[in-house]
Amino acid sequence: MAVRLAVKAALAPHVAPPALPAWPTLVADRVFDSRFDLIDGRGGERTPLIVFAVEAVDGQAFSEQNGALGGERGFDLSARLVLSAQVTSRQRFRDDAGEEFDAEAADLLDQELADMLAVIQDQAWATLDRDPLFRKVTRRVIKLDAEPYPAGETGEKLAVLANSYFVAPLDDGEKALGLVRDGLPNGSTVRGRAVLALSRMESTRAVLDAAVLARSGLAAPAPFAVAGTTQGQSALTPTPPTAPPPQNVTTILDPQEPIP
Repeated sequence: MAVRLAVKAALAPHVAPPALPAWPTLVADRVFDSRFDLIDGRGGERTPLIVFAVEAVDGQAFSEQNGALGGERGFDLSARLVLSAQVTSRQRFRDDAGEEFDAEAADLLDQELADMLAVIQDQAWATLDRDPLFRKVTRRVIKLDAEPYPAGETGEKLAVLANSYFVAPLDDGEKALGLVRDGLPNGSTVRGRAVLALSRMESTRAVLDAAVLARSGLAAPAPFAVAGTTQGQSALTPTPPTAPPPQNVTTILDPQEPIP
């Protein structure tokens, strides 16, 4: 998650009013996180944009014998970061029910659009390569794989140029999210996403710590909170056993039997 947040913050940086934005690429702030379907946005004719996502994360445990034992980094991680530069126009489509609607879709490729896409990809990578936050949450870039110009239903090439950067994330957890939180200004929506994720992780840790205390019998767990809101008493709070109700036992002696 931290890699995606760092990419978003670098390519569409937060601008506090009254300052005027100075966007690092031709797409301005039209940078979409993890969205590859039809984009119903603000575009007109031949509008450039970037869609990005972390499509795959894998890693080998550092210890071949003991596996990942937790801690800061239990795996040697690798992530595939896809930056898809596109040029779109508003086009008319028809849904399954026959209703027509407008949405943005990739234009057909020509020389002018090919030049624009190449420039956008160079701008995007130059921005990430010099961005301090992105460099903090990625240890290194391992490999580049270009996927240019997919074909549409008619076989014609579309104005889409996707580059896959295989990066080694510094961390896939709280440490990296903390770097995002500390590296971005207040008011940034990207920073807000990092803060929310960290608060949810803290709530999870509180639940796990309460379970440990309950099993050890050292103390009863206290109510925990998520994003500042108390969620109520933990279900792990021990309940003292209740004494069984008194039972009245009545013995009826048979007069024909001898007294014991």
